[in-house]
This record gives sequence, structure tokens and C-alpha cells, in this order.
Amino acid sequence: MSKVRIAFIGAGGMGQTAHIQNFATIPDCEIVALAEGRQKTAEMVASRYGIQRVYPDHRAMLAESDDIDAVVAIMGYGVHPPIVTDVLNAGKHLMTEKPICLRVDNAKKLAALAEQKGLNYMVGYMKRSLPASVAAAEKVRKWKESGKAGKMNYLRASMPPGDWTFGIQWLPGAGDPAPAYEGVCGETPPEWMGEMGGKYNGFVNYFIHQVNLIRFLLGEDYEVVYADKAEAVLVAKSQSGVTVVLEMKGRGLKRSWEEFYMVSFDNGKIDLSVPAPMAQQNGGDLKIYWGGDDSHEPVWKRPVMPPVWSMLAQARHFIECVRDGKPNRSPASEAVKDLEVAEQYIKVLQTGK
Repeated sequence: MSKVRIAFIGAGGMGQTAHIQNFATIPDCEIVALAEGRQKTAEMVASRYGIQRVYPDHRAMLAESDDIDAVVAIMGYGVHPPIVTDVLNAGKHLMTEKPICLRVDNAKKLAALAEQKGLNYMVGYMKRSLPASVAAAEKVRKWKESGKAGKMNYLRASMPPGDWTFGIQWLPGAGDPAPAYEGVCGETPPEWMGEMGGKYNGFVNYFIHQVNLIRFLLGEDYEVVYADKAEAVLVAKSQSGVTVVLEMKGRGLKRSWEEFYMVSFDNGKIDLSVPAPMAQQNGGDLKIYWGGDDSHEPVWKRPVMPPVWSMLAQARHFIECVRDGKPNRSPASEAVKDLEVAEQYIKVLQTGK
């Protein structure tokens, strides 16, 4: 395969700013089609990026998709199930934004369909492609395998809501309204949640990134064991018994972003700082502290990270996965586990156990 031929579904602010413009810069990628219900916006975006074919919806596009290798679908996660199902049934590799959808039962069906079809379905947890996150996870893996740093004993994540846009200049549409998407219905939270369904929806919309990155850093699954009623912290236990704490309380950070992870071992510590999602040219920051035998490695080091936007790094990774069969860092199967953790959090928040 020379160039990966990509089709896009959706050209809204996020679709254009975080995704289309990044894929358009990748030499091994060619955007050949766009499905967007707003005709004027679709024509404007197609003209900007030289996209030859424009369709009013994803069904019309998939009907003429023989030359399309993969699809990037950027829309609200509540309508993922019907659209993702259509794309996968058409035999196309796929990337969507996070989360995979709203309900665990639907998420399992989508992940199973991708596996059944032998397709690469990447869910857009771009923090897994951030250079500092990749390096941190690799260091954790090496310390766990060697055992020289002792046991991993604690992981702390701190993510108060802040300015996630980081002053980015959004690429505009043409101002034409989106038509109704005939036959596509949005999901609702599971019925058992009742009034807590709104909190669940908010949690999976915002904190699902941290839920996902915690597992990436741990290198293993975990379960929620405590949620305080003030919704300030979530406490979990990993498969190997590591205590995990996610701090979520806001501090009014309207002009900054403070997202930190600390992975503690008996004889070492890894500190990871993650930039705002829309912060460009920032590969994150990593500090590694070594407290064991000095012959093993330096007491302290801070590797220099390449200045790359995580959204662009993610786009490059998706192209590598489609073109070269490279293992997907953020597969649908992992995204299912994120929703399971979110459900656990709501259950513990409701019942206290």
C-alpha cells in the first residue's frame, strides 16, 4: 500500500481542527472523500483540502467506497453505534473520537464486530500517542519486567478541569445548519442509573481520558473501590494490587491546564505531565527518579520530548496501523473497559460500595 486513502465523516470544529488538518499533513495519507450534511461547509472544507468527493451522509459515501482504506468519523459519541456499525460492516478500518459510545452493551458489540471483521478500530485517546506518555508507559513496563525497582505500589492522577482548548484557533464552518440525520438515534445512559445518568454522561465525556491513560500507565486492568460523595476522588485497585487515585475536583483553572500522573515503585518514581488536549507542539514532560542501586541508572533524569501535538501523533499512528499493521495503542477492546470503569464509579457513587 503506497498511500492510505482516508474518508472523513463529519467536518465540524473538532473534526476540522483536531483531525482533518492533521491527517492532511501526513505524506502517507490522502483524504479522498468527505461525508458532511451541511452542504456549504462540506464544499468549503473539500475545497480547502482538495477532497474530490463530497457526500450528504455516511451511507452514500460507503456505497461508493471501494477505493477507501479507512474512515475517520468525528461526531458525537451518542450516535457512534449505528454509524460505526455501518462503517465496520463496509469493511473499513476506523478511527472515532472517545469514548467508544455511551453504553457498555453497545461498546462490546462494536468491539466484537471490529474483531470479527479483522479491522483496526482505534478510539481517539490521543494521550496514548503523546511522546511523554509513551515513554512513561515503556519505563513502567521495563521496571515491572526487571523487578529492579521493586513493586509498583501506587498511581496518582490529578486532573482538575481547566482550559482544554488552550487558545486554539478553531477552523470554521460555513454557518449552514446541520440537517436531521434520518434513521440515526442517539444513546441514553443505562436505565438503572436513573438520575445519576447525567453524572455518568458527564464523566465519560470528560474524565474518560484519565480512566484510559491510567490503564495505559499501569499496564493492567483495575476496578473502582471507592468514590467520595463530593465527587473529588475515585479510588481503585489494579489486578496486581496497586492503589490508584484519580483526583477530579475543579479549581477554576480557566487559563491553564494541570494534568499530572505519578507512578510509584518501591525504589523509583515516574512523574508525567500531560498538556491540554488542544495544545500544539507540546509532547508532554517526563521525570524519572531512581532510588535503588546507583549502578542501575541515574538518580534523576528528564528526557527531552519532541514538540508534537498529541492529535497529530495519533493521526500518524493510525496511518501506521492501517498501512503497516502496527499494533493499535488504543483499540476498541480497551475502550470497552473504560466504560466498565465509568459504570463502576457511578455504582459506587450511588451505593457507597
